Amino acid sequence: MDNGSGTGEGERLAAEFGEFVSASVRSVNDGVPGGYNAALRWGLQRGASHVLLLNNDIVVEDAGMVGSLLAAAAADVAAVGPIVRDVDGSVFSAGGLIDWPLGRTRHRRRPIREDSPYEVEWLDGPCLLVSLDAVRRIGGLAPEFFMYSEELDWCTRAGRAGFRIVVEPRAAVIHERGTRRPSMQVRELSLRNAILFMRRNGGVRQNLTSLAWSLIYRPLAMAARCVTRPADFVRVPGVVVRAVAWNVSDAISRRGWRIPAEGPDLTSG
Repeated sequence: MDNGSGTGEGERLAAEFGEFVSASVRSVNDGVPGGYNAALRWGLQRGASHVLLLNNDIVVEDAGMVGSLLAAAAADVAAVGPIVRDVDGSVFSAGGLIDWPLGRTRHRRRPIREDSPYEVEWLDGPCLLVSLDAVRRIGGLAPEFFMYSEELDWCTRAGRAGFRIVVEPRAAVIHERGTRRPSMQVRELSLRNAILFMRRNGGVRQNLTSLAWSLIYRPLAMAARCVTRPADFVRVPGVVVRAVAWNVSDAISRRGWRIPAEGPDLTSG
């Protein structure tokens, strides 16, 4: 799925791999949800039961990974993910946790167990085996996120609909995320989407407490990380203002701060 790269990468890969790979080239890049939703719609149109979503910076070293994920994909499982490792082999994500009062999310750095699948609240998005039955029930990924927290929102919606989210610890991939230091754009989108996630999924009290966390602790933590980089340090207030302003503008356009946690219907079109 060439998500508006403009480089012809999708067609090049299809030509390189021949009959086993086909390219679907999109005219615009509408973020991770747009590309993933297009892939899920592709699977729905072909009668597939599951679609494996992989970012283009994922390295799969285990030829049996897909089989391992499928074996863990019971009927009530919306998504299965492997252990996600950094390039140095350390665990980046063994599933995700949500601290609802603060709206804080984090990755497990150690598997709950290593010999069998286990349930978590959400999965890291670069590698997901997604059940299309779940997609039919709850829709696709919300395009408002563009990137960051879109998988968190989808997994939360799936859990609310009665599905399970599962890690298969005997499968692993490497995520070549590039530099470990997030850009200021990444920090802005992460903060913006953290607020958006709670607007969609949290109650009134959770929205109040998480918003306070986002406006007090997170800017201080962001500034502390940037203190040795003056050019980034002075941009922190602008990052916070823009992240909050986007949500305020969105709330005004929707005529409400809290909004339904829904995704697009991918079964038509």
